[in-house]
Amino acid sequence: MVSTLETSARPATVSFYAVAGRAICVEADEAWAAELFDLHFAGWHFKRSEATANPSASIRVFDTPPPELPRGLESFELTPGGRCHTDGLTYHLAYDDSLVSVGCGAASSIKVWIGRRESSRREAALARLVFNAAMAAARRCGLYELHAACVVAPARGTGVLFLGPSGAGKSTLTAQLASAGWGYLSDDSLLLYESGERAEVHALRRAFSVTEQTVSAGSLAGFEDSLNVPAPFDPWKRRFDPLEIFPEGYAETCTPSAIIFPSVTNVRASRAEGLGQREAMALLIRMCPWAGYDRAAARAHLGALSRLAKSCRAFRLHAGTDLFGDAARTARFVAALL
Repeated sequence: MVSTLETSARPATVSFYAVAGRAICVEADEAWAAELFDLHFAGWHFKRSEATANPSASIRVFDTPPPELPRGLESFELTPGGRCHTDGLTYHLAYDDSLVSVGCGAASSIKVWIGRRESSRREAALARLVFNAAMAAARRCGLYELHAACVVAPARGTGVLFLGPSGAGKSTLTAQLASAGWGYLSDDSLLLYESGERAEVHALRRAFSVTEQTVSAGSLAGFEDSLNVPAPFDPWKRRFDPLEIFPEGYAETCTPSAIIFPSVTNVRASRAEGLGQREAMALLIRMCPWAGYDRAAARAHLGALSRLAKSCRAFRLHAGTDLFGDAARTARFVAALL
């Protein structure tokens, strides 16, 4: 097991964050490490909160070389360029000389060692490190990251998920629907959880991130000054705060009623095809690999995905050029599926 020697000293900084009814504690030896997590959490819908004796999950951050891992662990590749080592309950996510260990001592305990190499201290590497630690902590307290966007239809309040990999059109569709008066949670990242008999989602990432093509298509006309320069880890997209452009549209949570799996095509006419529950579940699992990797959380994670699939109509959307740049047409097309 990972050595406990690194955890004996009292951390210099302890911060608490609230999200979807959970409390996550971040303990750091160095102020800069605490500020790193605080900076990235500020870009998500994590709120600073009061201290609590029993947080839902804890993240302990060390500015020291990582300990040696036990021998005989199973391992598999992580993208981009990492590796996960596991005994089935404890997980060690290694990127370069940084390490995130999940489930050491307690199931909801996450330990982070920030590597000393220059490559480990780059902005993209640190962003990935914080994300991996935070999503592991969230997963261990019943919050499951979805690479998805969510909008809310204005007429009926129907929650619609756009779920797919980068480049599937999630951000463009979300920005266009928001500009057409639809509500929104996020254009890319959500947290899925069960609330009683319902599957609900909570907004995660604050900023929208859109391509230059989306900007030039006119959906954000008049708001060019609100667009930020591309992020180093996402150089092909421009970011903006949707609350500045669509201040009335934000919703923190919703209960989805439809899931759309989009892909961008080069044909003009868009088309959608209905999916059965089994097909939808298979696509959800494919998009959520940690539902299978993290065995300690797998049963609850798969249960939340199953409840989502059972409660939502599902569609595969082949998005043509007729939708992009035409917010009103996009709104009519999606509304017709509900």
